Amino acid sequence: MDIFRMMKTGEGIEQLEEHLLDLDSEFRFKCRRCGKCCIHQETIILNARDIYNIAKKKGMTMQQVIESYTEVYIGSGSRLPVVHLLSNGPKGACPLLEDGRCSVHDCKPTVCALYPMGRVVVGEKFGEPVDPDKLRVKYILNEYSCGSAKRVNTVRSWLAKFGIPENDEFYILWNKVLISLTLAIVKLEEEKVSKTVLDMLWSAIYQALFLDYDITQDFMPQFQVAAKKLCSLSETIIKAQPPASPSEEEAD
Repeated sequence: MDIFRMMKTGEGIEQLEEHLLDLDSEFRFKCRRCGKCCIHQETIILNARDIYNIAKKKGMTMQQVIESYTEVYIGSGSRLPVVHLLSNGPKGACPLLEDGRCSVHDCKPTVCALYPMGRVVVGEKFGEPVDPDKLRVKYILNEYSCGSAKRVNTVRSWLAKFGIPENDEFYILWNKVLISLTLAIVKLEEEKVSKTVLDMLWSAIYQALFLDYDITQDFMPQFQVAAKKLCSLSETIIKAQPPASPSEEEAD
């Protein structure tokens, strides 16, 4: 199942639930180190922890990592700033490759470490509106054209192999923040808030989500501070009453 195509087109989303994997679910895959997964990949989205790890590995600031390897845009679905890893050259190679090898292999982006798996967050009941405070992590096996089916893995063993926590506190909190912010932005757009206001809000969100970190300090405590501020901002926006229309003001 190609979850990336599904997320882009919305096609087949109703079949997603039956393909979700738990920690002890099995799948067959063995990496042959052919490098195919490092070229022509247009779906590598980085989160703040990915950028922090790359910055620390390369001795760069997070802003330098973003400016050197990515593009930033407002997601059509999330309505939030998205940091997308750009490909290089005619072969569409990952910009983090050096002499054909990953220069950040020991701290590669989570989406790369998980390959060929992907992961999603779902609510208590699949298909119903998601409560940001009741998120669960599920996994899915994406379509792949490299490697072989000679090795049987469990989701649990695959996560352990790449040092990805089974109960990833960051991933849960990251998605809670994103869902809360999306709900707030959508509310403002429905209320026809000016583009100037939205641009200012997007800029503040981008700064807090992706830039306001000191790479000499541990990541998670810094992110928890940012998450608290952004969730509070979202709650304030969602609870705020829309401004009265001119006709309503005249009636008063």
